[in-house]
Amino acid sequence: MILTLIIFILLLSVLVLIHELGHFLAAKRAGITVEEFGLGLPPRVWGKKIRETIYSINALPFGGFVKLQGEDPTDEKKLLPDSFYAKSLPWRTLVILSGVLMNFLLGVVLFYLVLALTGFRAELPLFFSHTFRGVDQKNAVMILGVEKDSPADTAGIKPGDIILTIDGQTVTSADNLRNIVESKKGEKISILLRETGTSNTRVVEATPRVKYEDGPLGIGLGEVALLEYKTVGQKIFSGFSHSENTIEYSAKIFGGLVAAAVRQGKITPVSQGVAGPIGIAQLTSEVVSLGIIPTLQFAALLTLNLAVINILPLPALDGGRLFFLGVEAVIRRRIYPNLERWVNTIGIVILIFLVLLITYNDINRIIGASNLGQKLQQLFR
Repeated sequence: MILTLIIFILLLSVLVLIHELGHFLAAKRAGITVEEFGLGLPPRVWGKKIRETIYSINALPFGGFVKLQGEDPTDEKKLLPDSFYAKSLPWRTLVILSGVLMNFLLGVVLFYLVLALTGFRAELPLFFSHTFRGVDQKNAVMILGVEKDSPADTAGIKPGDIILTIDGQTVTSADNLRNIVESKKGEKISILLRETGTSNTRVVEATPRVKYEDGPLGIGLGEVALLEYKTVGQKIFSGFSHSENTIEYSAKIFGGLVAAAVRQGKITPVSQGVAGPIGIAQLTSEVVSLGIIPTLQFAALLTLNLAVINILPLPALDGGRLFFLGVEAVIRRRIYPNLERWVNTIGIVILIFLVLLITYNDINRIIGASNLGQKLQQLFR
């Protein structure tokens, strides 16, 4: 538990620090004074001033921050030539955008590393039909669960195994697999499996049950896209292609959740598909137990999600600040400083409320099945 917590804190801190490093480097390039570059969040534990910048270590071990001179439009130093406020619109845009760019580039690098370790192969769960670009794609079935003492359990089939063929017939979907197995109940079948994230294959034999409660083989199924970057061109751009495909597919999934929430008239579908700090910590625990490759994939997914969330045009986020710069470019004048400050303050309050709401939902999701969870839920009703 302690090791998982340490890994979670380190992972989250690295992703946020990479983001802030982008702002820091762009600000330095633009000639903006960086007043402080902090590791962790205040209160400050230690700090050392080098030239005009204080490099600090702070008490709360989550991420970091960059404090730019004149970043606050109400700051009295904003008119100094080396302040953020005094710089041209293109430079201010680059400084704000640089954090998102660094997160995206980190995702690209991590995916290059993961794909190189897996022979330029990857698997992505399919929640609905989707075609990924810049890569050869085949659809297959992944084992999500195995019933104890079932034919699958006896044969040595494990969660995470991918079923490629049954008696030489290619398996492309859960329905396809069910039809093949149903037609061979009581007969011994040969199943070709591949371990997730590797090229290791093996053949097992099992006899589907004629009478059953949890399926002839006793397995839980999920559909998966098998992606392979084969050509030299595909491999060269694989990090970018995989990052783009991941962002596009994640957006499509989230859009589906929002659409479901609108149809049902409640926020449950969205809340079930979104995780806060506690939910991410739980996922980190599960992923780390699977090994280094799944952990790197998870880190890449997190940094890409951080990039996408930050670019959304919401107050207090980088996207919200870019929105104000866009308005400034259109009306050709500065936004009223107090207006921008109040909008960002309100945005921060709303974001904190949403994080607390998602965290509460994470706790319910984790302990909801236990007796303690049921009692707590009754107390809060």
